[in-house]
Amino acid sequence: MHVKAGMRAQAAVDFMVSYGIALVIIVIAVAVMYNIAMTSPVLATQSCTASPGFACSSFAIDTNGLLTISLSQATGGEIVVHGISCSSQQNTTGNKPAYGNIYVTAASQYYFSGNSPGSGVSIYSDSNSTLFPYCYSSGGAAAGSLGSGFIGFVWLNYTVPGYGNVIQQVASLDLKYT
Repeated sequence: MHVKAGMRAQAAVDFMVSYGIALVIIVIAVAVMYNIAMTSPVLATQSCTASPGFACSSFAIDTNGLLTISLSQATGGEIVVHGISCSSQQNTTGNKPAYGNIYVTAASQYYFSGNSPGSGVSIYSDSNSTLFPYCYSSGGAAAGSLGSGFIGFVWLNYTVPGYGNVIQQVASLDLKYT
């Protein structure tokens, strides 16, 4: 009987050691995944908060300050975009950007090569369009290092057919440079 009790004790020890090692491996794996999620710029939380009537479908900013933003609108009809601007601050009255394309024009220097809205880009209600403006801060183009943050605002200069021209802040951004 003494041998049988020793075998049971050995089985119990083997069982506890096996499950203990498995538990340690799981804890280490969770800690590593948590650490990666907290330090990875790709996994970090980013946001584009749109004004009523607009939505941000996708958005990203590269290290040169180029914003790629897909905007949709639900104003009930077509809008024709004549300019888009991205700035880290509003001007003192809050109705236009403080830096960069302050008049929200289609001037080509404010857009990625060949992507100026030119004479207008139509966005129909419940559809979207991708636009490529550069973002600006007090020092010029809002360039940043990979994974660092950019906080700013997006304005549109658009026409609602039959109603005239509007310059409006349509989104606020909190992005990581990619």
